[in-house]
Amino acid sequence: MDRDRTLDLVRTGYPWGEHVRGGASVVRTRLLGRPAVVVAGPEGVRRFYDPRLRRRGAFPLPIKLVLFGPGTVHGLDDAEHHLRKSLFLGVITPETVAALGARAEQVWESTTRDWAGRERVVLFDEAVQVLARSVLPWAGVPVEPDELPRRARQLATVLQGFAAPGPDYARAVAARLQVGRWAKGLVRRTRAGEIDPPAGTALRAAAEARDTRGRLLPLRVAATALLNVVRPTVAVAWFVAFAGAALHEHPQWRERIAGGDEAAVEAFAHEVRRFYPFVPVLAARARRTQDVLGQRVRRGGLVVLDVHGTDHDPAHWTDPGTFDPGRFLQGPVDPDTLVPQGGGDVRTGHRCPGEGVTLTMIAVAVRALAHHAGALPPQDLGYDVSRIPTHPRSGVVLAPSGS
Repeated sequence: MDRDRTLDLVRTGYPWGEHVRGGASVVRTRLLGRPAVVVAGPEGVRRFYDPRLRRRGAFPLPIKLVLFGPGTVHGLDDAEHHLRKSLFLGVITPETVAALGARAEQVWESTTRDWAGRERVVLFDEAVQVLARSVLPWAGVPVEPDELPRRARQLATVLQGFAAPGPDYARAVAARLQVGRWAKGLVRRTRAGEIDPPAGTALRAAAEARDTRGRLLPLRVAATALLNVVRPTVAVAWFVAFAGAALHEHPQWRERIAGGDEAAVEAFAHEVRRFYPFVPVLAARARRTQDVLGQRVRRGGLVVLDVHGTDHDPAHWTDPGTFDPGRFLQGPVDPDTLVPQGGGDVRTGHRCPGEGVTLTMIAVAVRALAHHAGALPPQDLGYDVSRIPTHPRSGVVLAPSGS
């Protein structure tokens, strides 16, 4: 019998799938006490998003409830999933993403201007605040200036500790309870007419969302839907920290971006998402006994997608261990080879509807940082691949006064 690899995943983190697979595209193992197969590569991605698999019950509850919350779209299937997904697709459109990007540009401009004369700033911490200042008003959330930094820190605390055993997890649970109560209050007040978020915003959409029977979503589920728009946007701070380090490590790309090369901006944002670790694996369960890429999976068995391994698959990425945005200037990329936020079809499947938001927020930050000429003093830019999510240990310290 295959040994259970759950503790290995906790200890190893992002390279876990690659270690388990040993170069194979599919391998049998055990995870969370269940038989499982681990898949990777575009064929594995397409099989993982096959409707013969379901999401309900696939994610460990201690992580799911802290990171995503109760009744989240990530754990729904079929009609329920399609209906809830439509909420996010209605809020996140090309036009609204462009509006969010324009708002973020203004906030970054104000923020970098305020850095003048400061001896040091920690980019990760600054990005958390900038992203929250951008997304909360955009989402229709009324928040006072003195309250906003606290909400930003709470959202970041949830993300920082949801998969970290020990004190960080306890802090994440506490922060999740705090933002959950806050979000429920926002939805309750919207339904009561006490606040009036604009039509099309996330708060309005969450407050008015209904289930497959036409009933308003339960308060905590509607609050979860709101947070699942806001929280992933704040999570882009992890990518922004990596992007800031990469700009200094690859000055030729910084010069191109500062010079107005928009193709370089887009390519750089894609490579940040591909190269740096964000999501290690995703899981689904078999609806019935079936064949998965030549391996028999019984009903209820796990199918695990090696996300990090797919984004670094040498069969589809030339020299995948090298940071090279130029790979995205050579023509279209198969979307099933680039899955930092999941794969499949965004409208009918489980691909993250916020992928455009992530790319836009990275691009806006990269432009702002490329034009900001602060120095990068000596520091530890390494990161712990066993920690999920991870970012440079220093948080990326900038010295604006050295401009």
